[in-house]
Amino acid sequence: MFRRSDRAFSTFALVFALAAAVFTAGCGPKYTYPADSVPSSIESICKKEYKLDVTARVVGLTVGAVLYLDELLDAKGQVPKEVHEQMGKVMQVVTRVSLSTDLRVEFCTVILRDRKNLNELTITRSLDDTKRANADAIGIEESINRTLFSQGKYAPEPGGEKDFTLKEVRKEIFLTEQIVQRVRFSFSKDAKDEASAFALVDGAFDEADGRRVFRFSVIGLKSSEDPHSTVLNVFKVVNDVLGGYRFEGFDAVEIQDYLNRLKLVLNKQTFADYQTKMIDEGQIIERFLSESQSIQEAFKLFGFALPQE
Repeated sequence: MFRRSDRAFSTFALVFALAAAVFTAGCGPKYTYPADSVPSSIESICKKEYKLDVTARVVGLTVGAVLYLDELLDAKGQVPKEVHEQMGKVMQVVTRVSLSTDLRVEFCTVILRDRKNLNELTITRSLDDTKRANADAIGIEESINRTLFSQGKYAPEPGGEKDFTLKEVRKEIFLTEQIVQRVRFSFSKDAKDEASAFALVDGAFDEADGRRVFRFSVIGLKSSEDPHSTVLNVFKVVNDVLGGYRFEGFDAVEIQDYLNRLKLVLNKQTFADYQTKMIDEGQIIERFLSESQSIQEAFKLFGFALPQE
């Protein structure tokens, strides 16, 4: 769940280090790193080329590495340039090895952890997106949009820093978090002043009752002149992401705008019809938009305690 107070790091400042890591990670000779040597190869290259002590892991289709630092933030609460560069170097190594192994890999993750304050900064990329970026199939801006940035606190590993547990990235969760991030950035970019910025965006992939449903919730600080604009903007982002990845492993998408009390529920076929221009936005609003929960219920959902009357 997203909280404004969690955003302690300057995420956008990582763009330059990430771009360098993505577009300089060459493919190299095929199978340079055998599957069983991937973690040790990442650790060895980071140590030899950059003098960085990382711990690497493989879980499922995810390859990742963690780097511990004394501190992540400077006196102004910002991530220093050298920390950005270190993250970029580790991502470059993880990507390089992942592109040159017979191990099946779909996602690369790099984590930086702060020993002093237990802050954590994470970048996650799809390896296929990296290949497409290297082949100029997607540009720098789209490559950045397809990269997950997250930050927060972490619990120390029971066995110490080397006892690092990597969380496997699932594609549906990766897409959910990417959509939330894109929606947040989109509304923040479009806002003309702070009062019109959207405060809360949340998302989840629900597999209950045998149905696979993407659920997205938005609470704005003030309502738009067009009550349908928020729902439609989120819908467009969802459509762009699911269409861009050609992802079909879902049954429905639910979008809730709690401030305007609107809910849009669409099945997979409706997205296909929209992409082939068999249905337009006006028809989507007319057929599938309904009333949502109250703003009070929404704040409860996002974990806020409401004042007692």
